Amino acid sequence: MRTIVIDRRFNGPKGSGNGGYVAGILAGHIDPEGVVEVTLRAPVPLDTPMDLSPAGDGYRLTAGGRLICEARRAALTLDAPGAGDWAEMERLAEGGGSAAGTDFHDCLVCGRGRAPGDGLRVWGDRAAGGGRSLSRYLPHPVHAGDDGRIRPEFVWGALDCPGAWAAQDADDRRPALTGRMTARIFDRPRPGLRCMVVGWKAGGAGRKLISGTALYGEDGTLYAQGECVWIVLKSGCTSGG
Repeated sequence: MRTIVIDRRFNGPKGSGNGGYVAGILAGHIDPEGVVEVTLRAPVPLDTPMDLSPAGDGYRLTAGGRLICEARRAALTLDAPGAGDWAEMERLAEGGGSAAGTDFHDCLVCGRGRAPGDGLRVWGDRAAGGGRSLSRYLPHPVHAGDDGRIRPEFVWGALDCPGAWAAQDADDRRPALTGRMTARIFDRPRPGLRCMVVGWKAGGAGRKLISGTALYGEDGTLYAQGECVWIVLKSGCTSGG
């Protein structure tokens, strides 16, 4: 059994861990180079010791006996669509992300309240035509590992929020929370590389939505790909992006 603590800096919604970042932490314990599926069963507490223990063919993360996450090896089912238009991405990034007045303003990934080197600042929005989002990501040296590349948990984080913007209709302002995330890292970008996260709607019904995301470098390199199941809340907080 191992103990994991998610620092409060790595929040998504106020008071709980960012789903993509937390999933990336768990993936590192299972298969850093393969496809891992992480299901979030409850909000991830911050600054709280949690127990990571083997369970069947994967792991489970618990806090005080409460199940928080489950993780296992899996497979990707969607095909990445290729990078979008970089000029359109820059335009969407200027006004995208989660602004003040939303519960995601301070989100590690998409919050516009996070300074460079503090948050990932993956900012974007729904692209023209619907069912797709484009987001800018400029990897920061603070988030790099000893090998000079961005650490895996931050790559997983970058794949998270853009999926919600693609999966939800433009007039649906309800918050969508990460329910299950599956991803694989093919390579990790270096700090300073201009990157694009493409999100696309892949199905869903009712309050359950499905999206795909892909992280590209400016030369077209596919660095990572993810798939996410989103749970849309009936009410309770204000959506961003």
